[in-house]
Amino acid sequence: MKRKREMSDTELKRKYTQWMRNFVHGIKVLVNEDEKTQHYIFFILLQECLFNKTTSPAFLEMYKRDDTFYKVDTDGGLEDYQVAPLHRKKLKEAFEDLITGGGRSKFTNILKEFK
Repeated sequence: MKRKREMSDTELKRKYTQWMRNFVHGIKVLVNEDEKTQHYIFFILLQECLFNKTTSPAFLEMYKRDDTFYKVDTDGGLEDYQVAPLHRKKLKEAFEDLITGGGRSKFTNILKEFK
């Protein structure tokens, strides 16, 4: 006797196939982005790697010297190191929506924001 919430092998295979199809689609979209957008995506995903016990004091000192050392004209907006965590969260949420629910247009719209 089948339990109430138990999936059949066919249903499980269908769900996995759909998930994998969406996952592969998302990867293809990322790979086909222009080079500058790909660099930014890697930056926001890997930015946390920059900050560890040995680099944090150096980066903190660099960011304190924004005006003379690092400052990029952002028209009063956030600097890249400040906005990266926000964009990382948006990208991860959009990718999760893509693979779990098929939110392809939301995913591509998030990528368009990064250009």
